[in-house]
Amino acid sequence: MACETFVVVIDTPSIKNYVFGTDPLNEVRGASARLDTLNRYETEKCLADDLGKGRVECIYANGGSAQFLIHESDQADVRMACESMVQHIREQTAGEVGVVYGIAPLKDNTSYADYAEAVQMAHFQLRCQREFATSQRSAALIPLMKECKSASHLPAADIDNNDGDILSHASYEKRQHGSDARRRGLWAQWMKQLKETGQSWPSDEYWDKLRCESLTDIGDCSSWDGYIGLVYADGNGMGKIIKTLDLPETYRQFSRIVDKSIREACFTALNQVSKSEINNVQEALKNQKSFKSLPADILLLGGDDLLVALPADRALDFAQRATETFQRLTQEKIDALKDGKTREFFYKQLSNEGFTISCGVAIAKSNYPFYLLLDLAEDLLKNAKKKDNFYSHSDADGDARIDFHVVAGANSYALAQVREETYLAKTGAPDPRTLRPLSCRQLEQLRENVQELRAAGFPHSKLHALQKAALLPNRIRTSIRIQEIFARCQHGQDRSQRRALWESIDSMCPEGYSLEFPWFKKGDLRLLCIADLVDAYRLFSNK
Repeated sequence: MACETFVVVIDTPSIKNYVFGTDPLNEVRGASARLDTLNRYETEKCLADDLGKGRVECIYANGGSAQFLIHESDQADVRMACESMVQHIREQTAGEVGVVYGIAPLKDNTSYADYAEAVQMAHFQLRCQREFATSQRSAALIPLMKECKSASHLPAADIDNNDGDILSHASYEKRQHGSDARRRGLWAQWMKQLKETGQSWPSDEYWDKLRCESLTDIGDCSSWDGYIGLVYADGNGMGKIIKTLDLPETYRQFSRIVDKSIREACFTALNQVSKSEINNVQEALKNQKSFKSLPADILLLGGDDLLVALPADRALDFAQRATETFQRLTQEKIDALKDGKTREFFYKQLSNEGFTISCGVAIAKSNYPFYLLLDLAEDLLKNAKKKDNFYSHSDADGDARIDFHVVAGANSYALAQVREETYLAKTGAPDPRTLRPLSCRQLEQLRENVQELRAAGFPHSKLHALQKAALLPNRIRTSIRIQEIFARCQHGQDRSQRRALWESIDSMCPEGYSLEFPWFKKGDLRLLCIADLVDAYRLFSNK
């Protein structure tokens, strides 16, 4: 058979099941770091070892997916190389990660029609593999066995010599990589960025000491003692944009811009919300004193995905800063493209506004089950990206949205149920009791309002009463009760709780609505923002 050029697309559908299949933070770190290395480096290396380095052209490899052009090869050889790569990744993850791929011949990689057709065909093969693949690997068991301490669906196979835990081979490998990842991988990239700022910073042998041992350590650094925030971010409309990418160079630039920007945005936002701790480390280093760890952890970062754990009072700050920075950075990188054709392509697709991300921010006690917190963050992210939720936002706010929720009861992680039954927020509802998800502009306004209420000395007892009144199912009773509380607020020339409450509500009024205290009214629709104010009251730092 004649040698041809082929498009190979690769995806990792089980990536989140593997990374977050166990709760211990060390194992999550290890799994994330291992998959990032496998995806970015070893996938290409496996193909190049079998086919020859000169024949493998990497278009992109990040975020759990990849695309390659294989030149001057036979289709059977390409398929064998892909199978070898799949087997290597399975072995490196103890059989817990299954990679799928698609292969399609490419006649002319300078032709939009040929390239688009080849990519579409390769993705069709990939989807077929994904649909017909076994959902979960079956472990070979014997009648007498012991379960893995971290993953009970797997049999124990190894012993952790540090604490004597009996683990499956997959969990054991995660834990080993986790120990190594404490000063390497994603964390090392942030530390390297801090070191390159020109300020004094510890050498890499101390980077593991700057990383918290557990989520409890992160929660202990929150002003809301013991609470953490899990921030989950994802790109908006990336699937639609990918379908319009016309040539390999466009694909390459798209991947580079998004992947590099999400990393820089993450590190920039972390620098800002951890500024005081960073300064303390620098001062301690100058004075030759011991330093404390930084209250943050990067659990997933790459492609257009981001997952970060932070103290509860910094999670919303981080989400807002990362969202704004990502959009700015992507626009700057598009403006700087040397290829005018590629630059004009992105201008046309994005209307000169850059790519955007949305965020879900889940708040809970640090000992709350991690898998439930992750599920909540995913639900919040999905809610933030729903187009039918944008009834309260103007077009000037763009597509970026941030949704947050505080776990306050046994069932409050069931977001759809809580929003519909407690906040009366569902599609077509006449009087929802929340404006969430919020744009970055609205979140900034919410922050300012919280600071105004704090400055006015607004008591927690009245906040609690306002929350209960705002969530009463009867609109009239809600109005009467809130107005009663408002009338009892202190009012003076220099320190007025009443003025602070009124102005906080008034400033949140969406465009096109009028204020009929405490409601925002537009036709038959009424909105209420008091629950948002109360929920966010402890989620912004005083710094």
